[in-house]
Amino acid sequence: MSENENNEEKSTIGARLKSARIDKGLTIDDLQQITKIQKRYLIAIEDEQFDKLPGDFYVRAFVKQYADTVDLDGNALLEEYRDQLPSMQTEKLVQNVDEVQPTRVASREQPTSPANRVRNYLPTIIVTAIVVLILLFIWFMAVRTHAGSGSSTNTTSSSVEVSSSKTSSSSKASSKASSSSAKSSSKTAAKSKKQTIKADGSSDTAYTLTNGADKNKVVVTSTKSAWTSVTTDGTQTWQGTLTANGSHTVTLTSNASTVKFQLGNAVATTITINGKKFNFNPNNSTTLVRNITLTIK
Repeated sequence: MSENENNEEKSTIGARLKSARIDKGLTIDDLQQITKIQKRYLIAIEDEQFDKLPGDFYVRAFVKQYADTVDLDGNALLEEYRDQLPSMQTEKLVQNVDEVQPTRVASREQPTSPANRVRNYLPTIIVTAIVVLILLFIWFMAVRTHAGSGSSTNTTSSSVEVSSSKTSSSSKASSKASSSSAKSSSKTAAKSKKQTIKADGSSDTAYTLTNGADKNKVVVTSTKSAWTSVTTDGTQTWQGTLTANGSHTVTLTSNASTVKFQLGNAVATTITINGKKFNFNPNNSTTLVRNITLTIK
């Protein structure tokens, strides 16, 4: 066994990672850009100051992602240096999720202003007004028709009954035909507009949603504790930490075109859109921290 191999075996996990990063020609800033892990956490990992990371769970997650990025086997490295790393049994929830990713901002519920409340209810007000106008028009036409029939020439009772019978039969036949046509059209439309989510080429981080709902309903669940962020068209819609078996629902706006998911524990996280599972990990990747982009058409 050569001297270099002996030195490698005796090296610490921080030195191994730093050496692999330098061999790959990456700076700490480059690694931060690729992994989205804050620079100070990357430096703490190389210096083995694991108490500076936000929690024991993220020590192992960040070390594995660091190793995978610099072409080391993350799982093998965790196993080799498991005595140097915090135990998973002491996993704690991150008390301040905002420090985990540099792009995160604190999630605070802002009070809704009167102007915003009016803006939110404006579509409902408009639809209600249109329905009222239609009902008034129908009532007006009914009154006008009734008045016209009252001033016409009186007919015999038998003629009225025959005419009424024919009109009723014709109306029923027309109603049945219209109902059958509407059902047929509805079934055809439903078949032609089936929701699909497909990967963009060979990518496992970029997907496209077609034939979704007017306002797509996204439900994020996790079997373990996991931080998650949902950003719509560049604006953060929601971010937070899910507890084990917890879930959160986000309803997207009707004009949303791009949704980005940042997942802190991707292997334990499930996403459904409009009640259908979004398979964002078709290759069964074991990477915990992942960024997924969904384009809506």
